[in-house]
Amino acid sequence: MVLLLVRLSVIVILGIEQVSASVTCPWHCSCLLHELPRTVNCSGLNLFNFPTDVDTRVQWLDLKENAIQNIPNLEKLTALEVLELSRNRISQISTTTFKRFTRLKYLDLSYNSFTNLAKINPRILLQNLNSLKTLKLSHNHFETFTGYDNQMSITSYSLEDLQLSSCGIVRFEGKALMGFKRLQNLDLSFNRIKWLDDLSSSTLISLDLSYCDIDSMNPNALRNLPSLTTLKLSGNSQFAVNHGNLTSESLQVFEAAYCSLTKPGLYGFPNLTFANLRGNKIIALKERTFLKNKFLVELDLSANEIKDIHPQAFIGARSLAFVNLSTNSLQGSLPSNTFSTNYNLKTLDLSVNRLQSVGNLSILMLENLDLSQCQIRDIEKDSIIGLPWLTHLNLSHNPLDNIPDNIQSWFLRDIDLSYCRLSYITNDTFKRLPEIGSINLIGNRFTNTFKINMFDYNDRLESLKLADNPWICDCYSQDFKNFWEFLTSYPVKVTQSEQSGIKCISPDSVAGKSWISACHQIWYPSEEQEGSFGFTHYGTALIILIITAVGILTVVGVIKHSIKKRMKEERETTERELDDTYETHSRVVFQQRDNFDFETPDSPELRLPITTERERTESQLTQPPTYEEAMELLSGSREDMLSRARAESTGDNEEDNDRENEHSEEYSEGSDDSGPEQGASKALSNSNKLRRNSP
Repeated sequence: MVLLLVRLSVIVILGIEQVSASVTCPWHCSCLLHELPRTVNCSGLNLFNFPTDVDTRVQWLDLKENAIQNIPNLEKLTALEVLELSRNRISQISTTTFKRFTRLKYLDLSYNSFTNLAKINPRILLQNLNSLKTLKLSHNHFETFTGYDNQMSITSYSLEDLQLSSCGIVRFEGKALMGFKRLQNLDLSFNRIKWLDDLSSSTLISLDLSYCDIDSMNPNALRNLPSLTTLKLSGNSQFAVNHGNLTSESLQVFEAAYCSLTKPGLYGFPNLTFANLRGNKIIALKERTFLKNKFLVELDLSANEIKDIHPQAFIGARSLAFVNLSTNSLQGSLPSNTFSTNYNLKTLDLSVNRLQSVGNLSILMLENLDLSQCQIRDIEKDSIIGLPWLTHLNLSHNPLDNIPDNIQSWFLRDIDLSYCRLSYITNDTFKRLPEIGSINLIGNRFTNTFKINMFDYNDRLESLKLADNPWICDCYSQDFKNFWEFLTSYPVKVTQSEQSGIKCISPDSVAGKSWISACHQIWYPSEEQEGSFGFTHYGTALIILIITAVGILTVVGVIKHSIKKRMKEERETTERELDDTYETHSRVVFQQRDNFDFETPDSPELRLPITTERERTESQLTQPPTYEEAMELLSGSREDMLSRARAESTGDNEEDNDRENEHSEEYSEGSDDSGPEQGASKALSNSNKLRRNSP
């Protein structure tokens, strides 16, 4: 048993020493080594050297934003999975730095001082890091990426994400990716690549070539990328497909914004779902432009130079749900059947064009139509009747001066007519918009307020915006007051913040004031009087209340002081009276004792007390009472003693002789219940008790 305890103690001691020895954290670093992943964070400490006392069990080591120049041999950190070394001054990596690193999955070397790809020994690096999935080398200076290192192919069976953006690469050879057997994402953005041809990778999913200097691509440049789903070419200002179309059976996302495309060129992408062609030089959309794009859902053609759209341009794009044609040069009105076959189209943006009329569009499932900042001057009554599910209509910033009566849309919820030129509406303007909830009339030319019966059929109206109009405020008009109460009654159609923006332009006496400021005194005069009276009344009441409180406190203070003084005087008077009474009773008792005859007792029961009293000398009787006598004195009541003391004090001089006779007779009769000693004892007891209980 003893041997077992010794062994356990040794094991515990060794375990504690091992834990204390292994759990080490570099100076000023933040370490979290008792949870997974075990992390050491030394970022932003301006370190010049790689820390040497890093715990060997660390899994995540963060050394970004320092001044480290060299990486030592890290063979002891075999558990490391994530190593962040971005924003340092590393210029070279030794072939033995990452030897035996079988678990490292993420290595970030971006924003360092590499001047040549050979400085990192990529072939040996990737050979040692056989579990590496992400390698970031962005913002270094490599110039070329050929896929070879010392005439030997760079190979990796684990790397999935390679980032080489902003590395000054001019030449990127198509065969450079052949050695990367599992590469899925390649970022070459913000380089100086001009030409890309014959890329080859069976696993590549995403290729980012945005903001390079690419001016053209061979139509077959994507032929050897069978898994490619995302291609980003935005920001290549000279890019155009000169001969035919780019072709990719697998491509789903194509971004080529702010390039020099003169046509969409999506014919070769039959599985495309998203296309961003914003800011190109497309002039027209010809017949069946999107015939092969039956899976296309979102199409952005904004900020081009489109002047003409063929009525059959969008035939075949049956999945199209969002089309942005804003900021183009469309004129007149769109043909009514332009999107008649696009049954899933829900949002159409035609803003910032030169359209003069809405036309009679027919789009079965359209919900959002934006026609703002065009040149629309009038709307036909049946303009939106072919849009049965329309819920949001934006006609703001148009020179529109009239809204036709009985414009119809059964499900329209929001109509924006702000900053047009409207000056009136009628009882039938919004009559056939039963679901309308928000009407924006800001920045128009309305002068006279509306009658509330103009909105009798709009039971769901919740917002009516009226600011920035030249309103004439006739505060004495009952219609004006009724309309204001309509706006502010439940459901409130004008918020508190919006009320201040609804201002009068005339008459001059209220110009620049909000409606409620201008007319409140006239509409609600009783409230004004009550408010004025209330202010005066409550102010006066407050002053009176304060004065009353001060007076009460003063009176209470005086009363309390008087009571305390009175109680003190009464206590002193009572104590003096008790002292006098005590002295008087003591004198009377002792005088009576001197006059008593103790020599001829008739009763044998009195002999012992008489003998005891006779043995006392006069000097002993004048001494303070004994402990037994004092305890006996405490048995009397305070009330009896007070009444007796006052009565006896008043008639003390007149009845002294009578009391002596009475005591003599009682004593001579041998009474068991009375005697000079008991009378004196009771007197003393009651006197002391009265003194103790007096306030």
